[in-house]
Amino acid sequence: MYFYYVFISLILTAWLSVGCSNSLEDIERVKIKEESNVESAKDVNILYSDSAVVRMRIKAPLMQSRQNIKDPKRTFPNGVGVDFFDVNQTPSSHLTAKYAEYIENQKIIILRDSIVIRNYKNEQMETEELYWNERDGRIYSKKFVKVTTPQEIIQGYGFSSNMEFTEWEIDSVSGVFQSGALLNDKK
Repeated sequence: MYFYYVFISLILTAWLSVGCSNSLEDIERVKIKEESNVESAKDVNILYSDSAVVRMRIKAPLMQSRQNIKDPKRTFPNGVGVDFFDVNQTPSSHLTAKYAEYIENQKIIILRDSIVIRNYKNEQMETEELYWNERDGRIYSKKFVKVTTPQEIIQGYGFSSNMEFTEWEIDSVSGVFQSGALLNDKK
């Protein structure tokens, strides 16, 4: 009788261990299925318009679209450059980042790593993370930011602006310095 229980226990253990293990073929099949939901495009040039007026141009060396029904998104793993235009199609600002991700369901763009925005007023903002809410047309960050204007350099934490970076504010200013251009003019 004891032999019978040991035998049944060994059979169940062997059966469960076989049932719970994944073969290399199973793992590769899942990996291929996940990768098949990704579309890639190289040297991307996307134009966004409002009432037949081009308002934005996005350029990127690589765009990957993940076709997940619950969470579709586009990533730009090799960086992105964005030109913004006013209603007269005059360039108003330019943005660059080393990484971007567009979450379609939320209409949010997340930018990371070496973000720089320049506008026509010769102002520049630098940060490491920036969110862009497409629904309300605002960009914002809770990270450290540095804004350089022709007159001063302003540093702080937290930033918000309109999409074109023509009307901006820093939440917690940690330093204001005269810019080098202004100091050179006084000499």
